[in-house]
Amino acid sequence: MQIPARIPGLRWLTIVWGVYAAIWISLEGDLRQVVALGVCTMLVGLGHGMQRRWAGRPFPAPGWLARMAATGLLLGAGSSILTLFFMALKTGLHAHGPEFTADELAWVMRQLPLWAGVGGMTGLGLGLLSLAMVGD
Repeated sequence: MQIPARIPGLRWLTIVWGVYAAIWISLEGDLRQVVALGVCTMLVGLGHGMQRRWAGRPFPAPGWLARMAATGLLLGAGSSILTLFFMALKTGLHAHGPEFTADELAWVMRQLPLWAGVGGMTGLGLGLLSLAMVGD
């Protein structure tokens, strides 16, 4: 298996992310919006990182599965961490008090292990599906 030199749709996802991030800054704090920004930021960042580092390099099946599982794990854990960062950033930018409640912050922190585990399993599952589709 190998990652193509240009990941399909990554450029458009990056543009959508940029537009959403610019709009998000002006909106009032909403948990769903900040989670969406955290997940999308990780998707864009990991996509560009994979494209830059691994594009065109062939991987044997075990290496491919390990990379896919690790990427999924990073996506899940990083989404939670970036969501917390964006929550803090939004609160710092708006000078009228906290944008998010303590319960919302605690909920995001509690999700980190779950999101990391689900991300790792999803990455492994997608790796297995991609291997099955290619027949490698």
